[in-house]
Amino acid sequence: MNLEKDLHITASISKPKTAFTFDVLNHFLVDALECKTSAMSFYQKLKQLTNNAFPDRVPDRYRELMRVPRLWRDLKHRKWFGFGHDTEKDPGEGGLALFCPACPQPGLNLPKDWRDSNLLQYVIDGNFTAQHMKMNKPELDVALSDGKGYMVSEGPYQSHLQQSLDSKERSTCSNHRAINAANINKYMNTDYSICNALGYCSEGITKSLVIYDVGCQWSVNFHQWVKSSPSLLLPPVLEIIPAVGKFHLAAHKLSCFPRQEVYDDHMRDSNWKKLVGTGEVFFLEGE
Repeated sequence: MNLEKDLHITASISKPKTAFTFDVLNHFLVDALECKTSAMSFYQKLKQLTNNAFPDRVPDRYRELMRVPRLWRDLKHRKWFGFGHDTEKDPGEGGLALFCPACPQPGLNLPKDWRDSNLLQYVIDGNFTAQHMKMNKPELDVALSDGKGYMVSEGPYQSHLQQSLDSKERSTCSNHRAINAANINKYMNTDYSICNALGYCSEGITKSLVIYDVGCQWSVNFHQWVKSSPSLLLPPVLEIIPAVGKFHLAAHKLSCFPRQEVYDDHMRDSNWKKLVGTGEVFFLEGE
């Protein structure tokens, strides 16, 4: 029996004993994106639907549920971006990322004289943290699309962290809690992130506005760190204009005037909704 032809995908390649329908995998991914449903909550939901009176009698397939949707998500994304049927062609860095249609892109949605009035704008916030970031067995977390979406490749990033020294600078913003909590700034993560962002599809762009809640401090030695680190690269003619968002101005002095597949999936879904919404706006304007 061809399980894929019958709209099933097996939990194992060598000795398949469990199979998931395409529908249940699609429902799991949509629930994760729209409802932020965890794998355990979705699994409990399946148990209730299978046997509401005696859910404990349902065979335990939680481990398989943790594995198969990752494969399913990766297969769907490779198919959507034209790599599903070509096993020899590698997507490359960012090859599975969907661009935001509202972001300025030379050659796509910018006028010919865009250099006279446009510049790239990036907003950084380094105060957010991911829950359940530390795994019990990180060596078992095999990335299926490492660096192919919105997240940087793990290997070069870890090399950068190993060869970088934390920037320990006493802040001159005495009122900023984000800095004064530890009175130590660590910018090696932000530096790597912004360098990758500024270097991606930025040909012909000479100015970039970087808005960061502690941009006044981050920008002081940023170029020095770039020059001293072999893993930090910037376009040669790019001018960076640091700024602080209006929401954070009250905390500054007057002189002051950043798992891979899951993150990729949420960011890709966000850009897809923008793409669909933008199309509706253009359609209404055309009427």
